[in-house]
Amino acid sequence: MPNKSSLKNLLSRQDTWRGRNRSLRKNIITTGNNSLDRLLLGGWPVSALTELVSQQDGIGELSILLPTLKHYADEGKLCVWLDPPYQPYAPALVNAEIPLDKLLVVRSKDSREWLWTAEQSIRGNALLFAWTNRAQPSYSALRKLQLAATESLAPAFLFSPPAAIKAHSPALLRIELESMKPNSLSITLHKLKGKVPGAKIQIALGDVITERTFLDRLPVNINYPQGKKSNYPLPLKHKVQQLNT
Repeated sequence: MPNKSSLKNLLSRQDTWRGRNRSLRKNIITTGNNSLDRLLLGGWPVSALTELVSQQDGIGELSILLPTLKHYADEGKLCVWLDPPYQPYAPALVNAEIPLDKLLVVRSKDSREWLWTAEQSIRGNALLFAWTNRAQPSYSALRKLQLAATESLAPAFLFSPPAAIKAHSPALLRIELESMKPNSLSITLHKLKGKVPGAKIQIALGDVITERTFLDRLPVNINYPQGKKSNYPLPLKHKVQQLNT
């Protein structure tokens, strides 16, 4: 006879498909944009991996995540930025009332270090923004992150290059972003359980926070993981405490 507790845990996971049952969509957080919320059946999925495939960097992809970033930062959650293509633009973050001491920028040395940092961030209930351009993680690596995300109390966001749209993704939600005209972003839904892919909307953007700036001018935590490959002496949360002392 199946173990009832194990079955209950399995059914509660975000990556378990239950036909047209939309109860899984209860575990979401609003995007802060009504049109985008409608497209995503309520908002960003929590305890899940969301993949944003952008036609190019710096088109305003972070602007749609500002409300989510502020929400978790205000709750005292750490937000880990893993291998961003540009340095976060601190003045725009301050203008959005986001506490900079809750942001941690991490630069990985290789794909194994990238995966380790991403997984530890998720398991530590941090809000993860991870760019895949340099690491180019495999499907199995992303699957590992999706499984870890099901146990997390925060969403995890991947930013992928255009070529990624041709490959399969284990992410619960997958959208494609294009800049069709200034201060506007076109968003196409490619994957979301319970909704047919292909829907598209266009939204106006606020301040874009991906402008270039020098690393040493940013009042943001910077962390370069130490150690060989994935053999690290301290968990990520301990490294963060060291940086903030």
